[in-house]
Amino acid sequence: MRYITEQDLQVQHRHEPLKKIMLTQNERLTPGARQFLADHQIRIIDCDSPIETAEETDNSLKIAALTTKRQTFFPLLELELWEAALKASEVNRDSCQRIIELVSLVKQIATEDIAELEICEVAEINTDELTSEEIFQPTGKIILKLRRACVYSTTLKTCVTAEQKGALEYLIYLINNEICQLLT
Repeated sequence: MRYITEQDLQVQHRHEPLKKIMLTQNERLTPGARQFLADHQIRIIDCDSPIETAEETDNSLKIAALTTKRQTFFPLLELELWEAALKASEVNRDSCQRIIELVSLVKQIATEDIAELEICEVAEINTDELTSEEIFQPTGKIILKLRRACVYSTTLKTCVTAEQKGALEYLIYLINNEICQLLT
């Protein structure tokens, strides 16, 4: 058994700054050496433990990023629709109720409780071009919030299951349909 001391590490670190240290099964660190490594933010790698490949690390990071995106954008989508419903309650009660139903749909999609949803084939509705006249009418703020909800939904489509993706496409259709109703 070989014990690596703080002095051993200091000498090694002076010659060439360490980024990591590899320990074999027969090597141990003294408490002072362990503190030195922590203070200098030098990684300790156990040679006998399985090492993650760069590809596995990349996959882990991608999965973590997708999970974070889902955990962030579903609540944002829900909040945006609640704000749209709140604004709609001042202008159009029917629209408010339909938007509240969209919020419950988002909750179902987020929890993957979409087996009982009746999703029909949807034709794409183009609401990309909004004019200043449409925005500055009484329903303009509602329309903007619904448009933002579409952006969140589109972003979410990149990080969910196939079933959720189909349900999000249906949600976008319903949101765009609501925008069209508010514009008329």
